[in-house]
Amino acid sequence: MGINMEMDQDRNEALEFARRTRGNLTFIENAKAQGADVHAVTQLTLSLLGLIVFPKERLLLDETKKMTLNTMASKGWPTWTITRDDTKKGTSTLADIIYHLRNAVSHGRLVFTSDSPEIDDVAIIVEDKKGREDAEPYWRAQIGAHDLRTFCLHFLDFIDNTIG
Repeated sequence: MGINMEMDQDRNEALEFARRTRGNLTFIENAKAQGADVHAVTQLTLSLLGLIVFPKERLLLDETKKMTLNTMASKGWPTWTITRDDTKKGTSTLADIIYHLRNAVSHGRLVFTSDSPEIDDVAIIVEDKKGREDAEPYWRAQIGAHDLRTFCLHFLDFIDNTIG
């Protein structure tokens, strides 16, 4: 059996890939609700690739620079607890959060506060470093896993409404 060289254009589009990622996340969450031995937090973490990293890297998301954290909060987006911020350029927009989250996901800088299988029992600490050899991150934030899920879905809706 060979590889089909005809590329599925939908799967290669970041927005469609993100939509499919959301479907997979929902499937795992539904399986968990029905008693399956699956881990929603693990699936959420895996989903960050399709919901955050691919859209950040493949789409021109200039609109994220216009969406301030205050505007996000007023529209029902979950808030991040930023415990260490970039001293040169503070975090003030959706673009800033996405930038740091993308870096943390891509470089494995996520820490879970619990090994609980329940999404409501886990928070995720996200760190960003300037370089691999830096001892300390220059940016750190925390968000509950359930809130991270909500954030990702808001981001997907934002992309869909902006360019979809």
